[in-house]
Amino acid sequence: MAHDIYTSFLAPILPILIEKFSLTYTLAGLLRVMLRVPSLLNPVIGSVADRFGLKYFVVLAPAITAVSMSLIGNAPNYTSILILLFVTGVSSSFFHVPSPVILKQISNSNLGASMSYFQIGGELSRTIGPIIIIGAISLWGITGVYRLIPFGIIMSLILLLKLKDDVVPQDSTKRLYLIRSFVDTMKHGKMIFISISGLLLTKSFTASIIATFLPTYLSTKGHGLWMAGGALSILQAAAIIGVLLTGTISDKVGRKRLLIIISMGAPLSMLLFLFCIKMTIVPTVVLLGLISFSSTPVVLALIQESNFKYPSIANGIYMTASFMLSSLIILLFGKIADIIGLEKSLYISAICSFAGLPFVFLIPEHKKGTLN
Repeated sequence: MAHDIYTSFLAPILPILIEKFSLTYTLAGLLRVMLRVPSLLNPVIGSVADRFGLKYFVVLAPAITAVSMSLIGNAPNYTSILILLFVTGVSSSFFHVPSPVILKQISNSNLGASMSYFQIGGELSRTIGPIIIIGAISLWGITGVYRLIPFGIIMSLILLLKLKDDVVPQDSTKRLYLIRSFVDTMKHGKMIFISISGLLLTKSFTASIIATFLPTYLSTKGHGLWMAGGALSILQAAAIIGVLLTGTISDKVGRKRLLIIISMGAPLSMLLFLFCIKMTIVPTVVLLGLISFSSTPVVLALIQESNFKYPSIANGIYMTASFMLSSLIILLFGKIADIIGLEKSLYISAICSFAGLPFVFLIPEHKKGTLN
């Protein structure tokens, strides 16, 4: 949560940066892209983390991210902001790729619950972060946000102390070749990655689309800004509950069974939301948030249970695929919405999300922690 609070600073301060540097919307959008571009390097980052030790990257990341994001207000020009955001993106990837591997080492039989707690931290950050950065700007101005740096450094020190004896050291004598390790990982988990692609397809057409366009859609339906913004907050709060429940439930009922239920429930809940009348918007938004965002901790647990030789690379492949697929679908959705309208596009998106369901049935069954 502490780490991702800093990465959530960009959206609230974007209007200030646009005014300060006279940015076009294209240049403003490139800032967001620059923050996410390092996600494409997740398999490489996973390889480096496996070779040099997982915990060191996780320990350093909050401090690096805090420094780079808190200095954006002091950047002298647009290029400097791009560099700071790229550094943040790399740091963020080095935090998120190895973390599930560490959780597997320290969580024993409660892997699903651990992934839920991890995911809850990320979900909470997107609610808390904007409040913190706006408060900081109100107190100190945009150039005074650097005062938030110590909190990230303190979190790194806490992680250093906490993970000192818990994490199993990596084999420093093992030479890890990226191409070979990537090929081995893909070969070992071919069916896992195919089935996960279906899950990502479902999530991209539901969670990614609705999180991006929910306020806009409600505004076009005649709702005020309070309802439009409030509905997004409700969606995020429900998502927190969803990721908490699904990881823990999957420890009991099985990953595959629960993922099949989520893959059917997400498009159905989105269609229900679109059909709902005015008085049922809130409960349908809650249902949509509970279901459509809740697959991530289960998928992370599934990957870590599959006994990949290079688990960080496997996690990196998943995160890269998630970033690429969701970005492409959001761009495609935007083009379609420009042509036929937002509401019709949302219906099409909900129907298209069913396309991912057959892939979920391909998830291999597990016995004693190994793939059949």
